[in-house]
Amino acid sequence: MLLNLQYQLDHNPKQHAQILEDFWKRVELMGTPIIENYDEQHSRIVFLWKGAQHNVRLIGGPSNDHEWLTRLPNTDIWFKESIIDHRYIGSYSFAVDLPNLEGYLSNYCPHLNPKLKESRMQRRAVIQVQRIDPFNKNTYLASDDTSGLRNENFVALKDAPPFIDPKQYPNVKQPQLQEFVLDSKILNNSRKIQIYQSKAKKNQSYITAIFFDGQQYNELLNVPKALDILVEQGQLPPIQAIFVSPPNDQERPKELTPNVKFSAFFSDELMPWIQKNAPAKVYSKKTVLLGSSLGGLSSAYLALENPNLISHVVPLSGSFWWQNAATDLPNGMSKIIRDKTSQPKQHWFITANSYESSRNNNELSILETSPIVAADLKNTGHDVHYQSYIGGHSYAVWQVALQDALKHFFAHK
Repeated sequence: MLLNLQYQLDHNPKQHAQILEDFWKRVELMGTPIIENYDEQHSRIVFLWKGAQHNVRLIGGPSNDHEWLTRLPNTDIWFKESIIDHRYIGSYSFAVDLPNLEGYLSNYCPHLNPKLKESRMQRRAVIQVQRIDPFNKNTYLASDDTSGLRNENFVALKDAPPFIDPKQYPNVKQPQLQEFVLDSKILNNSRKIQIYQSKAKKNQSYITAIFFDGQQYNELLNVPKALDILVEQGQLPPIQAIFVSPPNDQERPKELTPNVKFSAFFSDELMPWIQKNAPAKVYSKKTVLLGSSLGGLSSAYLALENPNLISHVVPLSGSFWWQNAATDLPNGMSKIIRDKTSQPKQHWFITANSYESSRNNNELSILETSPIVAADLKNTGHDVHYQSYIGGHSYAVWQVALQDALKHFFAHK
């Protein structure tokens, strides 16, 4: 498509403006990203942005990094092309005209120069100029959303794994949730907790699922409606979900990195509060702890610390690259697992995705460490299912994986 466009521009210089106008009209009708069949297993996917002045960066998508788009010479077209597996599912947005902090962007192709290191401040500058793709109407949130959550575009190729997408069920009523504030004496802070409960037949007991980063799972992915549909279809037994949010973005990494203080909050404050306030009885043999990224790391740690409270664990893309000390090999979580003795058997569903490899080309990445953690758990007597999806570090994959995990544990039981 772009090669043909370049040919037209090169051979019809007097019609340059009209050719570009016609191109963007076609893009608007087709929608983006542009997806073309490449071979039996792969597609060509082309991300497009119109009209940046200096630079465009792809946030998310089929990559383990923020990829730079290339400008088609003498046009307002910025593009990034990838060849990806037909099973890919993911989300993305763009960072448009990034500010040049500390001179990093003044260098020629800085991302190709191994002597240059992008500072954390420069890398996080993408958040300041983040934009969604105006040619892709498939977004997590409405354009007028005021939740403060980061919106992204969604894309799934033809062989992407199936899942219940609440947006595809407009006639299903949105379930109502109870909302609370939990004050912690141990942590000296407060957090929002939202509680969902599905319908149940008489005398049916409930699964209890506890989600870290609860606001994202509740409001970004609309997990309550998805659970309602799964229960109604008979794919899951009755379930109550507890959505636990951090006090703020600054406290989140402090809390969700394994530590004694948050563990005390979990066992001495959060779980007793849930047992008291959950609408149905909480059964220790039917309680699931779920989290993604740092939430996945924390879920694994807290489950091992509290096997009498948590029976099932779902670390989604857990940050198992974490080390408490440089001597924690091959990673911090493996050391914790190996230090445990006589641990009661728990049920685990661990995931990592194909684009979650390390940007530093070392072994401490989510993709490399997750199967090691899974093997360590299995070797110490736990029931473990490990699964890798074609995707990146994205809620797009996690919404599939969490449904797969719950069905793996509880379907037809």
